[in-house]
Amino acid sequence: MRTNRRPNTDSRSASRSLLATLTIGAAMLAAPANAQMSLLQSDALDYDEERRVLTMAPLLDRVLPGVVSINTVERELSDDSSLGGIGSGLVIDAQAGHILTNHHVVDGALEISVTLSDRRKLDATLLGSDPDTDLALLQVPADALTALTLSRGDDVRVGDFVIAIGNPYGLSSTVTSGIISATGREGDAAGGYSDFIQTDALINPGNSGGPLLNTAGEVVGINTSILTRSGGNSGIGFAVPVHVARNVADRLARDGVVRRGRIGVMISPVPSDLQAELSLPDLKGAYVAEVVAGGAAAEAGLLTGDVIVQIDGRPLEDSSDLRHGVGLLDPGARATLSWYRNGTLMSGSIRVSDAPES
Repeated sequence: MRTNRRPNTDSRSASRSLLATLTIGAAMLAAPANAQMSLLQSDALDYDEERRVLTMAPLLDRVLPGVVSINTVERELSDDSSLGGIGSGLVIDAQAGHILTNHHVVDGALEISVTLSDRRKLDATLLGSDPDTDLALLQVPADALTALTLSRGDDVRVGDFVIAIGNPYGLSSTVTSGIISATGREGDAAGGYSDFIQTDALINPGNSGGPLLNTAGEVVGINTSILTRSGGNSGIGFAVPVHVARNVADRLARDGVVRRGRIGVMISPVPSDLQAELSLPDLKGAYVAEVVAGGAAAEAGLLTGDVIVQIDGRPLEDSSDLRHGVGLLDPGARATLSWYRNGTLMSGSIRVSDAPES
């Protein structure tokens, strides 16, 4: 049976979320008093003394105004009705009226409208869209909007509790919870620039473009797709990491498009049988299989057989990390690479050139 990854995304996953909540409660009951107070002092969980229950309600009261529902009109019909779609989004700049969502939510839309948590409905303008990362930036009138806080984006860990908010099946302000199941998952987009966060928080059709938040109420990802055999949620959802979302949103706001860079190398994972031959401490990084003559890498002195292990000081787990990192740099920008050659760690500056249009 074929397994499909579907944009936009139920009972086994719901059971897991409930089990996680019950586990937290059980841990509190079993913990010493000082440990219980530590749990209660987290940003996500509060103890409602009047109702005698644990709740995330105060956190949600703070973040829900920054989440919007999106409706599109894609085709007008002869009987004065129309065909369209639904999705979600988040306010990222209240002063500018900027709302981030998925490219596939607004792709081909003739009209786009945004409904806020207070039920105001606003017409939206598409400022720009990037199919490779499946992100789009909208603008609405900047009137009493609430922006969400974006996390630093490089500190998420497997096992972190997360909250997904969106408009599944048109049910606005729906909240689900889970954990980060994995990071660095490869996407299906042709450019491959978006290495996804995987989560078991329920994501369903209409959730696309909504935020994935940590327990501090900070956005760590943009909910985008699910992996499914049936079309329903199987507990495997994917979100664009916030460091990618921030980078793309800034460029869409500035230019309306995302131009990507390249450095003129063909890369692959590091072959395991070459670790000893190349005197490598481990198999992390990107193996340089070919250097393009006259390209940026050649000018910087890279050679076939080098293993690139850092870009601008950020370690590379594998070759996809290098592709993602370079792809998020503007053409003309300079980056510092570090690489191994015959067991010696070297570094140099490289000027990023334009990537060919797909």
